[in-house]
Amino acid sequence: MACSVAPALPNQMFHQHQVGAAPRQAMTRAPTPPAQPASHGVRLSDFEWIDDLGAGGFARVSKVRHRRSGAVFALKISYGTAYPGTEDEEAEVLRRAAGWPHVVTCHALLRGPFGEPACVLEFMDAGCLGRVLTRRQEMGMGGIPEPALAEAAAQCVVGLAQLHARGLAHLDVKPDNFLANSRGEIKVGDFNTARILYGGAGGERPLAVPITAGTRCYFSPERFVPGACAGPHGAMAGDVWGLGITVLELFLGRFVVSPELSDAGLELVICHSGPLRVPEEAEASAELRSFVAACLQREPARRATVTQLLMHPFLAHRDVQASRRALREIIVETL
Repeated sequence: MACSVAPALPNQMFHQHQVGAAPRQAMTRAPTPPAQPASHGVRLSDFEWIDDLGAGGFARVSKVRHRRSGAVFALKISYGTAYPGTEDEEAEVLRRAAGWPHVVTCHALLRGPFGEPACVLEFMDAGCLGRVLTRRQEMGMGGIPEPALAEAAAQCVVGLAQLHARGLAHLDVKPDNFLANSRGEIKVGDFNTARILYGGAGGERPLAVPITAGTRCYFSPERFVPGACAGPHGAMAGDVWGLGITVLELFLGRFVVSPELSDAGLELVICHSGPLRVPEEAEASAELRSFVAACLQREPARRATVTQLLMHPFLAHRDVQASRRALREIIVETL
């Protein structure tokens, strides 16, 4: 999770990042030098608890304050793993992803009182896009209008592109894992299910990784195969499907696939029913319809890549300044 002002602690392990002017620019401008999570001289006892931010199947996250500097962060303590034997994979993912402006910053990698992995992360003061959408529902506002949605989608795509460029797949892409702040910035977070896609000698050999962990109502069809594994292209294609569902949910203001369905029900809807797309009766632009359709192709090979999505008219032809302003206003009004 990320803070609206990236503060500096005494040991200067914290770094500030700027959101690029446009998705393509943000993708091509690599951080120099890449930031690296640190732990030297930092202990869990240096932080005081403020509030609980949430808990999931593998971790709990708290809002904490650094005692000496007063800086606020999110502290994530893991107590499980999506894949047995991969307890330290999330830490390695965070190291490889460090320094990208649309990926949540990990400031320190620590150990909990029983040796469990702990991460000191940026604090995002607006929570996640799922929370933003829930608040809009509570306020009777429905989904996110297209101008703001185009900016939200652009930042989400850039975040995924930055992960994929580092040879990483997220594999749990959904509104709850895109974090937002009151400046209108969105970053990818929560890497419990993320996998490293290249390894071996020189780190260039493509790996086949399991893709069966995550939130099943955001699964692409191929992920329902028992014991499913995928190489880099297939794993990244799974992220693109989750992105398509995410954008469609943000637009509609509701779930696309109900999380209350059984596994069999989810598989029927996602794999065998009519195509998931923007409803015909919805007031939506042709660009938005095309963007969602490019993400939600059932055949992984036919799905757009994040690089192709960066050039899609729904993102590339938006009024960047107006879209950013609209997204920020929507986020702020839900705080």
